[in-house]
Amino acid sequence: MPSIELSIGVGFFAAVAACAITALLVPIGQLEVRFAVMGLAGCCYAAFAADLRAAAVMGLVVWTLATGFLIQPAGELIVTGVPDVLRFVAVVAMCLSGGLYGIMRRHARPGGKREARRRDAPQPPPARPALRRVPPRRYAPVGWCPSGPVARPPAGRSGRTISGCRCRGPAGPPR
Repeated sequence: MPSIELSIGVGFFAAVAACAITALLVPIGQLEVRFAVMGLAGCCYAAFAADLRAAAVMGLVVWTLATGFLIQPAGELIVTGVPDVLRFVAVVAMCLSGGLYGIMRRHARPGGKREARRRDAPQPPPARPALRRVPPRRYAPVGWCPSGPVARPPAGRSGRTISGCRCRGPAGPPR
């Protein structure tokens, strides 16, 4: 599920696109049709987002864009009284109802996830436990010493090996 911030940001761009398309297609004299188209666009996005907080913000954004750019073409946000308040309530109610529909639809699916929509889709193979990589031993155990088992490096490229143990040997006990 996307975060609330992402849902609001994408919803803002969807509202701006709906406002631009509405301004181009619906004549200026049909204000209520313009608001209905904007409210429907907000409702559809809120149903897709399926989040009530994003739906409420979407309703506010849709109302401000419609009031500012579809009633006043100059882009001035002027509230004239009761008709604007009624439009605000109607648009926010449409967006909230779309958000509720999206939430109910998401919870009606098995698992409540978007991926559970197709049942015939091939399922990914079950995850295997991660294999633990064991590093190779650098020294093979050689013998026993009073200070514990001693490891002697294998003969490398030079063919030389170190003889003796840590407590007695050519170098003597460790210091």
